[in-house]
Amino acid sequence: MSVDVSDAVVAVRARTKSGVSAGCTGCGRSSAWCHSRYVRRLADVALGGRPLRIDLSVRRLYCENVASRR
Repeated sequence: MSVDVSDAVVAVRARTKSGVSAGCTGCGRSSAWCHSRYVRRLADVALGGRPLRIDLSVRRLYCENVASRR
């Protein structure tokens, strides 16, 4: 995680942990097989008079269950 403060914005960059499994939204089976990553850009209330922006890098996971709808 890193934080950059400028006159215009406070930017927080964070990412999800690699190697941690998550449940499939289709079947519930746990998987840690990473397909790709993408960045979600979130905005929050002002912090010290500056807008707060959160750049969160998240993983897309494959479901290893061949019978899963996902």
